[in-house]
Amino acid sequence: MTRTTAKPAAPAPSVTPNAAPTPLPSVQAVLWLALFSLREMARRRRLISLALINLLPVLVVAVVRIWFPGEGITAQLQLTGLTHEAIIPFLVPIVAMAVGVSAIGEQIEEGTIVYTWTRPIRRRAIYLGRLLAAQVTAAGMLSASLVLCFLVMVSEGLHVVTWEFLRLYLATFAIIALGAWAYTALFAAVGTHFKKPVFPAIIFAFGWENMVTGVPARVQELSLRFHLQNLVDRPPTDTSDLPGILGAILTAAVQRDPVPRLQSVVVLLVVGLAAAAVGVWLLKHKEIDK
Repeated sequence: MTRTTAKPAAPAPSVTPNAAPTPLPSVQAVLWLALFSLREMARRRRLISLALINLLPVLVVAVVRIWFPGEGITAQLQLTGLTHEAIIPFLVPIVAMAVGVSAIGEQIEEGTIVYTWTRPIRRRAIYLGRLLAAQVTAAGMLSASLVLCFLVMVSEGLHVVTWEFLRLYLATFAIIALGAWAYTALFAAVGTHFKKPVFPAIIFAFGWENMVTGVPARVQELSLRFHLQNLVDRPPTDTSDLPGILGAILTAAVQRDPVPRLQSVVVLLVVGLAAAAVGVWLLKHKEIDK
């Protein structure tokens, strides 16, 4: 069965007699393609799987809420632990990989990108529009999971909403946006370059990132995970028993001293911009096998 892809209906360009159509203005083309791509991505079945994966933090919060209500596990402590140990190292790269790799790579593999190439639209606008849609999709899915966690936490009562918790909660949205920005841009470039991009993307996200963040040296700064985790305080370690003491020793052995948070923000922004620039260059020189 051959899957048909809807051809985007671009706004009519200005045309002069006996001349090639004038390309649409870049900003207008990027926004139009982003809107069209958002509708397309919303219909993909893989989003259902991603939505189920994003329910993991919600389930953890629900378990704490139902079975451990009096154990002193505050909402702030739950959010700190989930952000540092689950959302940043696992959910952000998984979601960004799922939507970023396929943002351009899937259309190139299927050959459907030629439908857009026949329009008077510059290739950089095609790439940036698809990338923007992927970044918004990734950030939106991760944010929805965070909203559900908040609803479960406050079901205990509004007394859990302290100023420190609210500040951490709002900061987590910004961390998610930065993670989606950088990871999705990087994976979109990978998807544009490689014919089989999933394997190198997995190697980076769960091979390189895991290896580098476990090295007790400045090399940790070469990972996106380090800079994202640097934006949130590490959850305290319980040293009341032997496993807790051993865990604290291990954490202290591999933990890299934090860098200024502004530095981490700048690194994440620069990585996203650089990856987008590389992706634009790759698509500009890409040839589609017919």
